[in-house]
Amino acid sequence: MAITTEVEKTAIPPLDIVGRTAIYVFYSSYKYVRQLSRFGDLGYSSKKARYALLYVDTAMLDEVVPKLMDLHFVKAVKVSEFDHLNRDFSSAFQETIQEAKNEEMKKAVEL
Repeated sequence: MAITTEVEKTAIPPLDIVGRTAIYVFYSSYKYVRQLSRFGDLGYSSKKARYALLYVDTAMLDEVVPKLMDLHFVKAVKVSEFDHLNRDFSSAFQETIQEAKNEEMKKAVEL
């Protein structure tokens, strides 16, 4: 006779990877930084440079940016372009190897 508990009966949800985008928020005073954590995960805030790094779900980006701009203490909001960069460096690696081979050939010809 096996005894099952309520924990064993509940289904475990899958761990989905949620896309996050970095947003740089430039503010007028450091005392408002705590309010920014309502909009996403506060990664970093600079007291001297007066900016904060916020991580927001990519799906919520279009809703969050206008809300941040409406805040009275926010001067500017910049969305990170990291997601739009080409991160395939295989061609650059091949070019570097080819340049190294060409240099070796030149040195061999000179000798």
